[in-house]
Amino acid sequence: MRKLIIFIGLFLMPAFGWALGMPKWIKHLPKAGNDTYYYRVTKAEGSTYGDAYVKAFSMAILESQWKLGVKVTKTDDTHTIEQSLQKDLTLKSSNMNLPMNKVCEYEQASPNGGIILYCLWQVACYGNVKAEFENYLDCE
Repeated sequence: MRKLIIFIGLFLMPAFGWALGMPKWIKHLPKAGNDTYYYRVTKAEGSTYGDAYVKAFSMAILESQWKLGVKVTKTDDTHTIEQSLQKDLTLKSSNMNLPMNKVCEYEQASPNGGIILYCLWQVACYGNVKAEFENYLDCE
């Protein structure tokens, strides 16, 4: 019985730590202030912050294009990541401009070494439109 209690305690410890230390936007997306954009969270792991950021940005792109039904080539992904990390996403094969805005990030040490990075993005609901992003100040 004692071993069972210790096992349950060790099993639940990471879950309680996660709930106490991580920002609420990681688990519960905020509501958009208007219908021109929505929120998306990406999680990426890398050996450095830069590696993790590029992966998180790539995931935001991939997930957003899937939602919009846009087919994107590998060339587009490489071009986008290298040249437009802080700008609107422009996909050459589809001539689509998809505005994105990173509003929050949270990083933690990875058990494998390096870091795990969570990013909260505002993403336009449609391509080739001007999204009316609003300030999001609740990153904690």
